[in-house]
Amino acid sequence: MRPPLPAANVTAAVEVPQDSSDPSPLDKELDRIRQRRTGQTGFFRGTFDDWTLVFGVIAGTVFFGGMMVMSTGLLASDSIIIDQTLTKTPLDTGDECTDRQGEVWINIWASHDEVVVKSNNAPEGSTMLVAEMTSIESEVPLIASYEGGWGDIRLELILDDGIPDGMYFLKSTLYLSDSEESLSEIDNESEFTAILDTLTVLKSKQISVEVHTVKTGSLFNRVDSKEAEIIDTEPRSCLTIESMGEWGWVLMGAEWVGGRETAMLLGGNAGVPPWWLALISLGMSIFFLCVQYPLMHRLYHREADDLLSTSQMRRLIERTIQRVSQDLRFEIDFDEMKLQDRPISIDVYLQYTTTGKTIATPIDVRTEITKELLEEFAIFGEMRPLQLKVVCMDTSTSADMTSLGPEFFFSDSSGVPLAEDYSGFFTDISAFGRLDTAAHESIARWFRKHDLVDFGTAVMADEEAIFVRVIYRPVQRFAYFLFKPSYKDLQDDLESHLSADLNPHLHGRALMVSARNEKSTLADRAIAGRVEQGDREFTGEAMVAKRGGIAGALLQNPFMGDVLSSVEYVAHKNQNRIDRYGYWGLIVFVWIPFMASGVLVGAMLGLVARMPFERVFAACLIGGSAASLTWAYTARGIIEFMERYHAEAVIPVLLILAVAFTWLKIRDNKMRRREELFRDSMAFFAGASES
Repeated sequence: MRPPLPAANVTAAVEVPQDSSDPSPLDKELDRIRQRRTGQTGFFRGTFDDWTLVFGVIAGTVFFGGMMVMSTGLLASDSIIIDQTLTKTPLDTGDECTDRQGEVWINIWASHDEVVVKSNNAPEGSTMLVAEMTSIESEVPLIASYEGGWGDIRLELILDDGIPDGMYFLKSTLYLSDSEESLSEIDNESEFTAILDTLTVLKSKQISVEVHTVKTGSLFNRVDSKEAEIIDTEPRSCLTIESMGEWGWVLMGAEWVGGRETAMLLGGNAGVPPWWLALISLGMSIFFLCVQYPLMHRLYHREADDLLSTSQMRRLIERTIQRVSQDLRFEIDFDEMKLQDRPISIDVYLQYTTTGKTIATPIDVRTEITKELLEEFAIFGEMRPLQLKVVCMDTSTSADMTSLGPEFFFSDSSGVPLAEDYSGFFTDISAFGRLDTAAHESIARWFRKHDLVDFGTAVMADEEAIFVRVIYRPVQRFAYFLFKPSYKDLQDDLESHLSADLNPHLHGRALMVSARNEKSTLADRAIAGRVEQGDREFTGEAMVAKRGGIAGALLQNPFMGDVLSSVEYVAHKNQNRIDRYGYWGLIVFVWIPFMASGVLVGAMLGLVARMPFERVFAACLIGGSAASLTWAYTARGIIEFMERYHAEAVIPVLLILAVAFTWLKIRDNKMRRREELFRDSMAFFAGASES
């Protein structure tokens, strides 16, 4: 057996003496908070965050809808008016683009040890593309490629070890054949020379190519490899509206997968103008900031007057448990209840005793108390995890129906008086027989009504109450996912059903009903918005209040729950720094080019630090805009710098290291938070049970 945990951390438990003679001041405060919060149930209240959400929805509709229209070519797909106009403004830091619509032109670019040549807008017909690379001193081609085909053609020149480092000329020519037959079989100089007289030059282009040797391969297997750098003074071709839309989706996908930095480097390397890079990144940032941040704010934010003190929290828990104890007929000594109120969780240790009318098992008691407490937490906006330990102090409880003897059915259970006339005794037996028969027939109809299977039914009675307990299982296939009614819904329905059917047999006795699903369903387990399980030596179960609506669905799934809880943990650990550098530090955090420093993470950080909505929104908007503009207008320069020093191969390695570092950091924060969450709670519960 594991030795008991040290009770050192139990001193963190806050014991608030409860004055039972005058609880009204706390109750009045709680009622005022409840009334204020339940009075704010309208989805749209006209506040700043509501208007921000409306603006975000409109902006997202315009942004994504516009991108859809552009990429599908529904509106002026071949027009270059946008790129052509903006390329003449300071927004485009490069050379002006040129209109090549309907013009035959050749595009040349380098890909490590390959030089790629591709024709564009070639007429439909038999064509031939020739690329020859010569040195500056000689016109004899050192390397050449001949590619025949139909329409536009693409070919590659492979740089081998026979090409010394230095500057070269590359001349590319596109020919149109008089023949209607394809020239795809022609792939060498002699065959090309034989048909040269039948070819007409459509387009010719000459550029400079710099060849240099670089080290490639792994750290322990470095080899020399040739690499080409294209020096092309020809202006880039203007992007059509359709091309801009297609690039928009590509850039958004790259940013979702690899972050803003990956998208900017990808677009910059492909020659996408910086203003379009910035616009795509800004559009995404504005949409997610203006939509998701108001939802997060609505889910987790509370005004200062709504924050519960430890005494208010204790009173809220006490009166909630009191209500449950009346429903389930058990007794609570609140003087023995222990509460630990800390920044990352609320821990409650509770002892109870059963009565003669208790039909709920300890599991049912804990489930019902947890459910009611989490519902109260949701109303009061309390989103800290709840850890609850419920202990039944009875050696044997009335919840174990199979252990009850005949004495359970009669209040005068000490013995039956000896008398000459036994008519009263047999009358009671006969009355209970009719009650038992009527109850089982009614329950059978109820099972058929809800398409359920009976996994155990018990009906018992005394002079004061009738006890009914059923265990059911849904007949429906895939019931774990598809069966919607919770045990509470069915329990209430069964009570109403039996009240109507058994009314002639009740004779003023109370009807006590308990229903339990033999196979837990998704609806039954949804008493919490999120559940955290301890592992290894730190055991336990922490539950967070369930919040409905879009905000709850978006933010209480396991992934977002883990992210948000980790950010909350870091915020609590660095509360002093956040309070001191919150606004400006948040701007820098969102701005800096580091993984996981986007507007959403910044918004969550500002939210858990309890910064005002407007300041967090402004900080994230400024930082996100600065980041998008900075990366958009430096991406091409970074790529050129890396290429100049032959270090572009380092970029993927740096991105991989950044992703790995971020993942390890998040994992470490998650593990440390979970360890602290359950370790201190285990110590608290161990100390509470010993006291």
